[in-house]
Amino acid sequence: MKLREVHVDRYGPLRETIAFDEGATVVYGPNESGKTLLVESLLRSLTDSPSVAQARVDEDPEGYVVLGVDGEEQKLGSDELLFDHYEREYDFELTPAEFRNVFVVRDGDLAIADEDTFYQRVTDRIVGIWTGDIQTVRDEVLARGRLTPLRMELSAQYDDAEDQLDLASSLREDVADYLERAESEGLDTVERDCYRARADLDAVEREVETLEAAKARQEYEELVKTKGALEKSLDERSDLPDGDRLDRLERRLEDLEAGSEPELEARKTWYRRTTLAALAAGVVAGAVPIALGVTSVPVVAAGPAAFALVALVALALYRSASGSLATLSADRETLVEDANEAGIDAYNLADVRGRIAEVREERESHTEVIQGNTEVLRTWLDIDADGPREVVDAAEDRLDARRAEVDLTVEREFTEGELDDARERATDARQRYRDHRDRLADHRRRLEEFADRADSLAFEMFVGEPLDLAVTNVDALEDLQERLDAFVAAIETDADVSRAAATVLEEMAASENEKMTTLFEDGTAADIFTRVTDDRYADLRLTDDSELVVDLASDRTLAPDELSRGTRDQLYLSVRVALGRRLLEGRQGFFLMDDAFLSSDPQRLARQAEVVADLADAGWQVVYLTCKRDAREELVDVADADVTELSPL
Repeated sequence: MKLREVHVDRYGPLRETIAFDEGATVVYGPNESGKTLLVESLLRSLTDSPSVAQARVDEDPEGYVVLGVDGEEQKLGSDELLFDHYEREYDFELTPAEFRNVFVVRDGDLAIADEDTFYQRVTDRIVGIWTGDIQTVRDEVLARGRLTPLRMELSAQYDDAEDQLDLASSLREDVADYLERAESEGLDTVERDCYRARADLDAVEREVETLEAAKARQEYEELVKTKGALEKSLDERSDLPDGDRLDRLERRLEDLEAGSEPELEARKTWYRRTTLAALAAGVVAGAVPIALGVTSVPVVAAGPAAFALVALVALALYRSASGSLATLSADRETLVEDANEAGIDAYNLADVRGRIAEVREERESHTEVIQGNTEVLRTWLDIDADGPREVVDAAEDRLDARRAEVDLTVEREFTEGELDDARERATDARQRYRDHRDRLADHRRRLEEFADRADSLAFEMFVGEPLDLAVTNVDALEDLQERLDAFVAAIETDADVSRAAATVLEEMAASENEKMTTLFEDGTAADIFTRVTDDRYADLRLTDDSELVVDLASDRTLAPDELSRGTRDQLYLSVRVALGRRLLEGRQGFFLMDDAFLSSDPQRLARQAEVVADLADAGWQVVYLTCKRDAREELVDVADADVTELSPL
């Protein structure tokens, strides 16, 4: 069965129709010309899979593939696969793994995927031995015991058995340790202790709250009294004469006292007497000259005239003193009247002076009260105001607001000592509660941690029933410990039984594995490999462990990963050709190679081209996709390959 034609209507940006020669065909094109898309399209059309998970186009190709079967063309429908044609035409079933690992080379990688199991499956098909069936049974046994295939240890591949056992064992150990600690530390009563500590704290906090309410009530009432006292002092002081008026009254009083009444009375008396004496002296002075017989008028009149003048002066001074006394008396009466009008209750100047001193003392007393109460209100009510009246107004608003916050019905008496003691007891109770609460929180956190870890265990998977257990106390934790014992025992028992059965099957398979060395016994693979490597390697074969090795002429044996990249490609090319011939049982098919010789030097490329030529001569079809001009030329020259060129997309 060979490829005749592929037509791609649409696969991503690819639109192409290519016809293939019966022998070798080179599909040549630069990078980004669609070679990879063409291979993916062919694989999806032939096998319903691009053979790689990271396909470049997430869609099915539109188009068709024409196959050549015994000289006739058959169009592969959209619902048919290459495997269907193999089974229908040849009564032969080809698996996708065999098709990808033998007949298709992707991305220049000739290596065999899943090499260890692939050779075994191919050997079972070709040679007819039973290693596959034995291995299948052994795999099922290992899966039942959840064991790894080589060391037969618990594997995370099966229900995470290894991790589940580790988790369960670790959890069981931690639970046991915690139960021991719970018994020694009395953790079974931690919740009750916490509730009691909470109740004690609530009681003492209520006591503190009551005392603080009593304090707030008392402070409020005292502030109300302070505000009332301030208002009263302001009102009473406002009814008193102000300082300036008192000062004026005192100055007038001093002026009146400077011209005192006794002095004026003494002056008046003296002036009166002086006037009378001058008048008497004038009469005497006039009578004496007459008596002496003086007749001269000037002489007689001179004496009386002088005394008359003195009398007139004394009389004027008398009258002045009398006027001053009258004025002083009137001023005193006016001062007393003015003092009474100013609010000073007095009947004479002595009373005025005494009452002024009393008023001043009363004003100072009110001022002291005002200053003290104003500062109290400013401080306690956080008032930012200057004048006492403004403080009173602000205090009114503050106290109205505080009234809503104060419980005036609290009858409890308050003392600072009681409140301090209650607060201290509350602090102690709060710390005790926090200690118990933290202890309870830690206990609950540990229980939750155990519950979370238990929830991560697949109880239903391993013991047949779900955990269905709420780990909320020590008793539940003891139940969890018993369930964990059963969980661990179930996994370990399954593993032990499966391990014994797998050992028996492994011994059975060992004898069958000896037959696998026949896979390359016809020498085809070795012949091709020695030829393309210029006879530097003597043979290739499978070991008893199904591992591919090559023998050097020096009797040294190498594994494929010990070879250079180019030599390793030659090895797998030889293996693919040999396996392809054996799988198709002498029938001819095709190889699809995407730059399979990418790592070859010119000499090896020439020898590989000869292998392609031999395949074409033997009736095989080779489709080689490349962007390398030297590979294209070599295949054209050596294998007489047809060339189809792709244009850039």
